[in-house]
Amino acid sequence: DLERARILAGLTELEGPGVIVTVDLIPYQDWGETGIIRNVYHEDLLMLVNELNAAGAEALAINGERIISTTEIRSAGDYIVINTNRYSAPFEIKALGNPDTLEASLKLLGGVVDTLGEELQIKIHRESNIHIPKFNGPLQYEYAVPVQ
Repeated sequence: DLERARILAGLTELEGPGVIVTVDLIPYQDWGETGIIRNVYHEDLLMLVNELNAAGAEALAINGERIISTTEIRSAGDYIVINTNRYSAPFEIKALGNPDTLEASLKLLGGVVDTLGEELQIKIHRESNIHIPKFNGPLQYEYAVPVQ
């Protein structure tokens, strides 16, 4: 039971089959000017994480940051903050679970990848052995206490 609780809390490194989703910018060149269609927003990552969770992902990491119940994914200027660390594109989302189910959920017609893929470069590939790191941040509770 203790090992299961550690896994659920994100305190254990995990490995297994799943998918890796890469989210990047699409560059363009027009009349000698270069740029991007648009930046990656924190809402994009949240939609992908939510879709993977709904499809049964058992563990997730973005750019090596383990996603747990207290993980924040939010905008901070030109960066996206994940577990208090700043990142910018490209983003690599690793998800452990049934690769068929995870990939199919992302590729639904009119789904999240279909929508985001119009303005961002999104690649999905299956892996037989993905490594998900443990959560490295502090886990402290000051106000929440167990019910007696």
